[in-house]
Amino acid sequence: MNLKFKRNYPILFLLVTVITILALGFGNLRVIAYTTQVEASPTQESADGYDVSNNVALFDESVVHSIQVLMDETDYDEMISTYQNTGLKEYFKADVIIDGVRVYEVGIRLKGNASLRTALGGGMGMGGDRPQNGQWPERPADGEMPQMPGAGDSQENAETMGAGEDPAAPRFPAEGFGPGQAGQAASGEIKIPFLIKFDEYVNEQTYQGHSFLSVRNYGTSFDAAMLQEPLTNAVARLAGIPATQTAYSGFAINEADETLYVISEILDETYLEKYFENANGVLYKSEVGSTLSYVDENPSSYAKSFSQETRENEADLAPLIAFMRFLDQSDDATFESQLPEWLDVDAFASYLALNALLVNTDSMLGMNNNYYLYYDDLEQRFTLLMWDANESLGKLGGSATYDLSLTNTGSGPGGAQRGDRGGMGGGPGGGENALLTRFLANAKFKALYEQKVKEIYEQVFVSGAMASDVERYAALIRSVNEQRGLVEIEAYDQAVQKTLTFIEQRMEYLAGTELLSQ
Repeated sequence: MNLKFKRNYPILFLLVTVITILALGFGNLRVIAYTTQVEASPTQESADGYDVSNNVALFDESVVHSIQVLMDETDYDEMISTYQNTGLKEYFKADVIIDGVRVYEVGIRLKGNASLRTALGGGMGMGGDRPQNGQWPERPADGEMPQMPGAGDSQENAETMGAGEDPAAPRFPAEGFGPGQAGQAASGEIKIPFLIKFDEYVNEQTYQGHSFLSVRNYGTSFDAAMLQEPLTNAVARLAGIPATQTAYSGFAINEADETLYVISEILDETYLEKYFENANGVLYKSEVGSTLSYVDENPSSYAKSFSQETRENEADLAPLIAFMRFLDQSDDATFESQLPEWLDVDAFASYLALNALLVNTDSMLGMNNNYYLYYDDLEQRFTLLMWDANESLGKLGGSATYDLSLTNTGSGPGGAQRGDRGGMGGGPGGGENALLTRFLANAKFKALYEQKVKEIYEQVFVSGAMASDVERYAALIRSVNEQRGLVEIEAYDQAVQKTLTFIEQRMEYLAGTELLSQ
């Protein structure tokens, strides 16, 4: 035997030992590929119940995240065409790379209502229209503003429009939409909102504990800065109001150039665990026109108003129907004495105050929309939770002079109609909201609302927190934009300035109101 080979025995033995230990000890661990490129054969066996981790926190607001969706182009085309032809938003299989970590076999679908119809057409058509003779309503001519449902024949002029809203901005994408355009028209001004579901195809797969990730755009009108939702949620948390975590991210489909989006958590069991000792209650989501008006005891009567988001197979709409019956049938004295048993009135007053101050009419205040009701079945009480603030800051028809009394009249999206009890109607959102109307008609609850208005006004406007947050977000985007090209910087800077101008004008108006000038 060769002497040199004998001398290498110890090295050989050590090598075999190391390989054996690696094979036995680490053979079943899942390896996540840190890449931003599409792999030639992205086939990875996924394990049930696996939580994908990352050194970058998903909603770290100090960074601009990166999300790349890898999916078959024919699936992408089918996802778009299915929605445009039928209004259905179906999941398709994809991989997603988030901040360098690849998550395999997730579900992705389109998300949103008005914002999605604005981006793609089709679906339900603009204004909720259904197709006639198999055809969707014609798209507006270039530069023409589509009319919102119930908005009347007039539109707000440029001086009274919300922050970032441009009446000449294109509202619909070019024909032939495809994944190579990554959710935007050739102009770069149209973005499609998406929902990513990490456990759609892999049972209980999560990403940093989240089952869903909402990839959100600017809403119903183009806005290069998309400040409304991050800003509203930030000041809501400052005021002690639960709000979803948001952050900015570049987003792309396959090899398209990334563009700026807002990512958000959604309201589900994970969200409830952060704010409630009992997170096992029932969560109800409102749809457009959810006025909380009692009809009868049949749950199907409310199918278009509310959807049940948790405990679908063991709970039902009975608590919500009972609450609506109370709103409808209780006399004024009973309403005042018993409403705190049915509802967290302090949280509700704060919700109203924040949305009124920030002119968020795509909420209970205008569209009767974008709110959740969480029923704690141990306390047997509801809490109203806010959601989807990308039309805040007067972006959906409100102006800097939006009335804090919530009893103004008007025909536009931000308008209201005085009801029998002196409360607010809802413009295109289905009319008078039963809870809002009765709440503000009651002297005790109206005083609570006005107290919250004063407190949040000081916390948000007088403190300078809003303007400071705008500058913070803008500095972040500008710091990465030269390298990543997420936005057209001139349009972005104009949108930022428009937001700051709206805040300044809103504060000037608020300071002159009887309620806040004292």
